[in-house]
Amino acid sequence: MRRNPVLGAVGAAVLWQATIVVVAKALPPLEPGWFPQLGPTVVNLAGAAVVLAVLRAWGLLATSGVTSRGVMARWLVLLPVVVLAGLAALPGIEGGTATLVGGVVLMLAIGVSEELGSRALVLEVARPLGPVRAAVLTAVLFGVGHLGNWLFFNAPLDNTLWQVVEAGAFGFCLCGARLYIGSIWPLVLVHALSDYLEIYSPGKTADWLQALDVAVDLGLGLVLLLRAAAAPAPVPPPASPPAVSPPAPS
Repeated sequence: MRRNPVLGAVGAAVLWQATIVVVAKALPPLEPGWFPQLGPTVVNLAGAAVVLAVLRAWGLLATSGVTSRGVMARWLVLLPVVVLAGLAALPGIEGGTATLVGGVVLMLAIGVSEELGSRALVLEVARPLGPVRAAVLTAVLFGVGHLGNWLFFNAPLDNTLWQVVEAGAFGFCLCGARLYIGSIWPLVLVHALSDYLEIYSPGKTADWLQALDVAVDLGLGLVLLLRAAAAPAPVPPPASPPAVSPPAPS
């Protein structure tokens, strides 16, 4: 997988998606009244755990932005994504207390799983292709991966196809942000917020807002990729020197 960036990225994406599907199908229904979203939360955390294990085994935790906050001043570049997410929630938020609180946990679990799987693992494996081509490949794989909602979880095909487009554009933007900021953690927060406001806001998001989301995501992603290429890369903190044992007494 690591010898060929294209095949490696595809293999990494399939590994992560397969983990999600297998765990989801193997788990019994987990919908307690105090946490209705327990099942999908466990599924996404399992996917995140597998990706973390792979990243650690391959020595990619630092270079993939998992162990760093990146340049925190650059987190603000994601503000347009936050504003668009807020527009989707103008009708308000709907649901009982358990649903809304559990939704926060679930969306964070999804954010962690999808950012680790796509913007950490897949993007890092694809990086030898160059930033733009790696981001395009990662975004396409991320978008196409949402076909699993139709193939395995009975989602309507027309909704799924539009989700593929939206997720691909969103993923492209987050690839640019990851390379520019140097961390996946602001991406996790923005991803979780965007999903939460869209899912728990009543009604369907307006078509014009969905189209605007795609246009902004593609434009912002390209700008961030170009800025990441021009700006100095974030420098990870130096490793602590190994402890030196005192000499044994003679």
